[in-house]
Amino acid sequence: MPDYWFIKRIPNLLTVLNMLLGLSAIILMIRGGIPYMEITIASLIAVGGIVDFFDGYLARKWNAVTDMGKQLDSFADLITFGVAPVCLLYFLAAYEQSLLIVLVAITYPLAGIYRLARYNLNDFKDHFMGLPITIAGILLAAYCVGHTFWSPHIPHALCIFITVVFVLSLSAAMVSRFRVKRVPASFAD
Repeated sequence: MPDYWFIKRIPNLLTVLNMLLGLSAIILMIRGGIPYMEITIASLIAVGGIVDFFDGYLARKWNAVTDMGKQLDSFADLITFGVAPVCLLYFLAAYEQSLLIVLVAITYPLAGIYRLARYNLNDFKDHFMGLPITIAGILLAAYCVGHTFWSPHIPHALCIFITVVFVLSLSAAMVSRFRVKRVPASFAD
């Protein structure tokens, strides 16, 4: 691959796009009044996941990995997969009356911050340690979408219990020490 200045910047531009998707999700929730809000926000988070995959993949493939890119990626991941999904969880009307959900929801971005800091301080070339925040954020956003369909059919206390267990499980998985294999820079590797 030729060593063009612009080509080596594409991964960082994708990281910024990921960040913009997360910020857009949060702004849309603050604005409110969007039809199919949960689906729209979850879709932005899912697209952020696709963009997040390609920024790292291309950075490794094009030998464009930088410390700046690593830091930007962590900030983007925190916004798109840490803050936006928790905001979506909080946005759900059923949880406005549950202080427990609010307290448990706080653990999720804190676990994500810890996981991202651990990642930035170590060198994980062939694996990740703990559930990547990208996957956790997509799962939490999908849960929020599913919640809008199944929650009216079960008791409120059970909704709260399921949500507490799910969010705490995602948080624990992010800070855990289990290994997740990284997708290689070349799918043929």
